[in-house]
Amino acid sequence: MDAAAPGETLSLNKYKYCPECARPLTEGVIDGRMRLHCDACGFVRYENPLPVVIAIAVEAGRFLLIKRGIPPQKGYWGCPSGFVESGESPEAACIRELEEEAGVTGEVVRLVNVAHWYDEELYGDMLVVSYLVRVTGGAPAAGEEVADVRYYSPHELPGYLKRGLRDVISEAAGDV
Repeated sequence: MDAAAPGETLSLNKYKYCPECARPLTEGVIDGRMRLHCDACGFVRYENPLPVVIAIAVEAGRFLLIKRGIPPQKGYWGCPSGFVESGESPEAACIRELEEEAGVTGEVVRLVNVAHWYDEELYGDMLVVSYLVRVTGGAPAAGEEVADVRYYSPHELPGYLKRGLRDVISEAAGDV
């Protein structure tokens, strides 16, 4: 596979050779979709979304937010989030990302949402799993990918987050 330039999204159309037999890949309809495949050995390159988790972390009715220090959406406030690693459950990834990005520990209260997102800036197709999380310990501290960490009451949330969190704001006020 050709390497992507910094800030460029890797895409399947960048694959040129079969990883099984090293022959050139061709594009054609496989299972009803355009896919890269190898006419020589039968390899099919399936494109799958990246699994991502979001921790909607709450303590004392306030939401713990991070200010992104890296792309995508550098400089925006949001909930701690990140990729699920191989062999890791989404719930474990959620708690790990909360600790890595915000310096606090927590426990998953419940699943909030599963959605498909497309990030044009960097990552492409993603399957995003959001959890409501009760903060259980630690003091907020920015991780290496984060510029700042703060608690926000529901009325202080940026407008774009108020809309996105509207389904959990009243639940968070009850101190999950």
